[in-house]
Amino acid sequence: MQTRLVRYVGVIADYPSRALFSWYLGLIAVGTLVLLLPACRAPGVAPFGFIDALFTAASASTVTGLMVLSVESQLSFTGQAVVLALIQLGGFGIMSIGTLLFVSATGRQPVRFHVLTKETLGAPLGADVKRLILLVAAVTLAIEAVGAIALLLARLGDGPFLDVLWWAVFHSVSGFCNSGISLQDASLAPWAGDPAVILVMAGLIIAGGLGFPVLLDLRHVRKKGRDRRSLRFHTRLVVTATLFLVIGGTIAIWWLERGQALADMGPGDAVVNALFQSVTARSAGFSTLPIESMVYPSLFVLMLLMMIGGSSCSTAGGIKVSTVAVLALQAKALVRHDWQMNAFHRRVSDRALLLAVTVTATYLVVLVVGAALLLVLETRDLQRATAQGEFLDVVFEAISALGTVGLSTGATGRLSEGGQLVVVLMMLLGRVGPLAMASSLLRRPQGPKIRYPQSEVIIG
Repeated sequence: MQTRLVRYVGVIADYPSRALFSWYLGLIAVGTLVLLLPACRAPGVAPFGFIDALFTAASASTVTGLMVLSVESQLSFTGQAVVLALIQLGGFGIMSIGTLLFVSATGRQPVRFHVLTKETLGAPLGADVKRLILLVAAVTLAIEAVGAIALLLARLGDGPFLDVLWWAVFHSVSGFCNSGISLQDASLAPWAGDPAVILVMAGLIIAGGLGFPVLLDLRHVRKKGRDRRSLRFHTRLVVTATLFLVIGGTIAIWWLERGQALADMGPGDAVVNALFQSVTARSAGFSTLPIESMVYPSLFVLMLLMMIGGSSCSTAGGIKVSTVAVLALQAKALVRHDWQMNAFHRRVSDRALLLAVTVTATYLVVLVVGAALLLVLETRDLQRATAQGEFLDVVFEAISALGTVGLSTGATGRLSEGGQLVVVLMMLLGRVGPLAMASSLLRRPQGPKIRYPQSEVIIG
């Protein structure tokens, strides 16, 4: 049986992007069937429709956060626990768990499983798969445990201890996994004036969005003989770009909304909420501000942040911070007429630039096609004079779905069944990741190696 398992899993391991799709499709399918069980419904709630259950399972598994069912009023405690399990498995990567189970059961570590682990966790090909995944699991659970304790202390005395404990555990896992799913329909708006809750959640979101390679690298900074200069180039690039995006997004949202959504808050609360909205927009999807009432420039800022997302090999989605950073470095090199793109006295490889361009192009193609399908399904009978912002709502929804963010201006609840299926597909594509989607385009060329004459193309 072990030999048969090795042969079967090895087939899909030859194609990492196909393996990712297979694992997540399986998780969504199981989640859908479980959510259809009566035990997952709150007392007095009518049976869920198949599409609603599918949408909910897909949103939780892909850690997106767009919801058509109310976690607060329509799901029982069992249903909430199922959603939490899907978030945890989706955030950690069901493929990584499958690899761990395989290694534990067979004691083998085929080369193709090293490739799969590298695809998910960014690990070197020579790393011990079992030890690496156990380490990632330990780091994940440790951060979530610390987050849950901090949230519990922040809300201690707000209600029955077990209820507050469940809230803390659920939101710690949901925050670290960047899912954006909350036990309240109003997300985190009830705690907009509680800096302790907001800052802890922001910390969890940032930690989950940095990516496992960065977290594992940062973990060794305090070891004897190591300092920040010994960090990997990828870590330094990601941390720098993340700080730039968080600070820039905070300033932009605060300035644009200081007389709007932040008008009724004190100066301190206004800055904290602007900071949180900047952090959560890059893939988490929680909100303390009413997204549907924000001004158009703020929504544009949120859309840019949603498209960029978090770091590679993280629980976040989007094009990825490192991808955008590489493109920015190349643009800087071209403007300054440098012969190489570099940062921190290190040169970025041409292969990294090729990957960045391919990932971005693939992401934009999927986004354009998905947004077009949603517009056809949801607004084809509306004229511009009567649409009343429906175009922006639909495009915002498409960006949020593909970026696995979960923020919405209110379009999620109005989607038709066809629109919901399109969003499910976009969430799946967004969770699998632009790199996995583009990996088939970067495979080694087949056939005779013919080198054609080079020609120039006028650009710009």
